[in-house]
Amino acid sequence: MIPLLPQHAHQLRQWTLIAPDGSSLGELSVPSAWEDYGVPRTAEGPFDYVCTLNLAPTPNRRYWLYCEAVSYEATGYLNGALLGTHRGIWDSFAWELTPHLKVGTNELRLRVVKNGGARYPVPQVLSGFLPYVASTFGGLWQPVHLFETGQAWLADLWVRGEADDTVSVEGAVGGATPAEVHLRVFAPDDVLQYEARFVAQARWRHEFRLPAPYYCWHPRTPHLYRLHAEVWHNGILSHSTAVDFGLRTVAVDGSTILLNGEPVYPRGILHWGWYIDTHAPNPSQAVAARELRAVLQAGFNMLKACLWVPSREYLRLCDKMGVAVWLELPLWLPQMDESQITQVKREYEAIVRQVRNHPSILLWTLGCELSARFPIAALGELYTLVKQLTGSPLVRDNSGGGECYGGSLQEHADFADYHLYGDAHYARTTFKAFLEMPRPPAPWLQGEFADHDTMRDFVTLRHSVPQRHLWWLERDPEVNPQGVRWFYETPFVEERLAQAGLLNALPELVRTSRLEMYAYHKLVLETMRSLAGTSGYVLTGLKDTPITTAGILDERGEPKVSLEAYTAFNADTVLLLDWHRRRAWIAGGDRPANPDPFNHFGGQVVYPRVVASHFGTPLQASCLRWQLQWDTGEVISAGEVPLQQPIASGVQFLAQLEVALPSVEAPRRATFAAELWADSGVCLAANTWQWGIYPRPDWLQLGTVGLHDPAEQLWGLPREPFTHSEHAQVWLTTHLSEAVLTAVRSGGAALWVLTAPEPALGCERVPFWREAVHRFLPHTLWRYLPRPAYLNATLFAFSTDVACRATTLLESPIQPIWQRLDTRTGYTHWYLGEARIGAGTLLITTLHFAGYQGDTPLTLTYHPAGHYWLWAMLCYLIRR
Repeated sequence: MIPLLPQHAHQLRQWTLIAPDGSSLGELSVPSAWEDYGVPRTAEGPFDYVCTLNLAPTPNRRYWLYCEAVSYEATGYLNGALLGTHRGIWDSFAWELTPHLKVGTNELRLRVVKNGGARYPVPQVLSGFLPYVASTFGGLWQPVHLFETGQAWLADLWVRGEADDTVSVEGAVGGATPAEVHLRVFAPDDVLQYEARFVAQARWRHEFRLPAPYYCWHPRTPHLYRLHAEVWHNGILSHSTAVDFGLRTVAVDGSTILLNGEPVYPRGILHWGWYIDTHAPNPSQAVAARELRAVLQAGFNMLKACLWVPSREYLRLCDKMGVAVWLELPLWLPQMDESQITQVKREYEAIVRQVRNHPSILLWTLGCELSARFPIAALGELYTLVKQLTGSPLVRDNSGGGECYGGSLQEHADFADYHLYGDAHYARTTFKAFLEMPRPPAPWLQGEFADHDTMRDFVTLRHSVPQRHLWWLERDPEVNPQGVRWFYETPFVEERLAQAGLLNALPELVRTSRLEMYAYHKLVLETMRSLAGTSGYVLTGLKDTPITTAGILDERGEPKVSLEAYTAFNADTVLLLDWHRRRAWIAGGDRPANPDPFNHFGGQVVYPRVVASHFGTPLQASCLRWQLQWDTGEVISAGEVPLQQPIASGVQFLAQLEVALPSVEAPRRATFAAELWADSGVCLAANTWQWGIYPRPDWLQLGTVGLHDPAEQLWGLPREPFTHSEHAQVWLTTHLSEAVLTAVRSGGAALWVLTAPEPALGCERVPFWREAVHRFLPHTLWRYLPRPAYLNATLFAFSTDVACRATTLLESPIQPIWQRLDTRTGYTHWYLGEARIGAGTLLITTLHFAGYQGDTPLTLTYHPAGHYWLWAMLCYLIRR
């Protein structure tokens, strides 16, 4: 058994790096990855780290080298004598130096081989996800220490504080036993609270209660106690260490997670441990504190360390700042034999022992999106191991679940966990499909979801970040080896933007894509919070990385949008809107019509329901206030609803409203706001929604318009102004027939609404909301329609799966009007375009107007925006 790291160990910072051929690569500072000093990213080693120690060993003292983390295999030598070999990126280890130390100068040499090469391929070790984000990293990436002990030392220390003031301390003494253990506990204000001395054998346990008043750890109140532990042997202090801990109790009641007896809804954000200025996940304290402040500023109360193990200093910051942690151990796409699985078990035990004292760690998963390639029996052993080592009621074998990733459904799990990535218009349908199924009562969480890639800000990166930190933008495989990354498009995006003539538009694309990300997050997170039985989520993600731009922070850690704006729908208490249901009679039966909640006809009454999603102690609210105002600031209507009962945890109905909308002559934008107030005059929650208010189209005003909808796709379309005569000069069609094409060529016009992919237009199925930014290009059509500034909820009902890439049709150029730019690849598509065919005009769109498309309106009857847009586009064609 090796000693725990003392508080004041000497850190060995300066080392010389020796290449495999024996040449010196110069001095470097530790902690770091050798790639930070220019070593090729494909080089696996071995590289030697050499350090000189000048010591005068004292009799009856023992000397130790302690490595917090090395990637991957480390073999140690002191004065040429072998110290030992350690394998594993994430766990700490120590070697005793005493037998080989001499008075004066000693040479310490650590020979390191990293993962990712022929010797230790990425899938055969616990590499985590970073190799798939950027690259593997090698070297002494966490601090290395030198310290001494007497003949006895603490080899393990686990402190469990509960919310009822009880504390249990389990430890192990290495070396000479029995030995005397001295414990002292200090309160958050550094006042001594408890002290004990006792004689201990190799393993021991000590329990006690703290005096009142005591303070529990919670993200809102992250109170930390400190345990100082000493081992005395033969009346001499032999070893000491210190551990911060919290008083907190995690429990489960059905689908609800309880923290200190209070319902809590984990609102997490995903972190892969990538940093722009280093290859290893070892940020400075300042960088770590800044990103954790951003997490809290945006209303999140948890960070998910996805497939990496944060350093002890990072976890201490989480403890101190009140950021709960979901720790996902680094098992991803494994291809392991029996001996390698045995190595995993050894590493897991070591990792869990070194981090389990942190009160911020609330949830544990053993791996991510595991298929059947990793044996279920081995997962069961790991699950049992983590349960025994932590006592946690929230441990799961496979984040993402076997249902979705092909693993066993005989899961070892305390909670359900899905990674349901998808477009906004399928969110409710998809979430409910996995939520509403028979299962034993347990929390239901989204362990990852809701990613939205924005346009990468290449200009700012190039101007503000040193070139050596932007290696992942290079095409040279020597500089930017693809490694195991399946996504390798990033180095080519700038060239594609240039080819499309979009480089000058980049600043605006960056700006609007970030607004679209916020709009998407609002839609999807509100959907999650509206579903009773959900227990928490993890948003993807915290920061932009080489393979994705889905962060709320950019690569430099700067906010991409207003972080505070997230708290309207990402807090303990969130106000939501629900709506009346409507049905459509289809094929002789009722089907849900999915009315558009974000667009309405003027001159009618609408009936929003205000709902609260609240987690915590019952909330005493006195009233609900609401207001509808034009985007010019003029108030349309307002009201107040008294509330009599406390708001309990969960999803709770508050009020059915009745809101009269004024008639309008042209489309207008309005904002609906709701606020929850306490008797004290404090606003407890507030949220807003954008609405589009449309006039009812006068279809008879159009005159005669041909209609060609052979498959009857345009459900709910008024029939009065339409004719099926082949002599019509303006057409609305879902199929480009010869009659329609002839009319266009001869000087007529047509609006072609695609209801299925059309090969002639290069149609592709692509995300509408995710991985894209939308451009509403200059065109005369916008004289008839409100030109959107960016994609937001008022365009939700148009959501579609199909976009077009064709630049010509029948040898005529297509002018995009509503364009989609893929933010991951730089390729363009369009949803609405115009072609001049012969002497006439053809408008083409893949936008949704009617039919089955997730949670969008089923018929035009309940699609006010779609209703008006069809009419306005026909008006444009008639008057062109």
